[in-house]
Amino acid sequence: MAVLDRPPWKFELETPETGNPDAETSLRADAPPGDLDKFRYGGQDFHFESPISVSAKARWADRDLEVSIKISAVLSSPCSRCLEPSRIEILEDFLYLYSLRDREPSEDGSSEEDFRVVQVESWRRFTDITDQVWESFILSLPLKVLCSPGCRGLCPRCGRPLNGDECGCSGDETDPRMEKLAGLKIEDPSE
Repeated sequence: MAVLDRPPWKFELETPETGNPDAETSLRADAPPGDLDKFRYGGQDFHFESPISVSAKARWADRDLEVSIKISAVLSSPCSRCLEPSRIEILEDFLYLYSLRDREPSEDGSSEEDFRVVQVESWRRFTDITDQVWESFILSLPLKVLCSPGCRGLCPRCGRPLNGDECGCSGDETDPRMEKLAGLKIEDPSE
């Protein structure tokens, strides 16, 4: 199982005609998982069920290049609570601004933007968007995989999944390490 640092794919988007505000280029491509059909990220194991589909469009925004990237993929991963296989569908849009210059903070002092700025050294016929596709994909992954929002997890005693029938363990048993605390009485300081 691979721990991914950088993808083996390469995405290059043709740069629109310089100086033409109406020029727009686009890219549609699939990134086959290949050797990376399984990977580990953030302590979670993922398996590709489909290739990563990438759709990108580029157009000029003043002197900067605005690139919108749409990512879609289907993955599976064990549920964080019950360990059952869970299907994860990713469909996310991201906006990047490729610029030759450093961006100054906005005049109103807000640093929140709807896009990420990528500084480039020069304009070329093709703009490499591989890193931004990878970043968009990673940002789309869930922090915690759940088979359903109401997943009840596993029984702490027998380890059976609690989403179906009850496991049969008695809920009256207490942890022997906590028995001494059962008789503890806490006084209310407001009385």
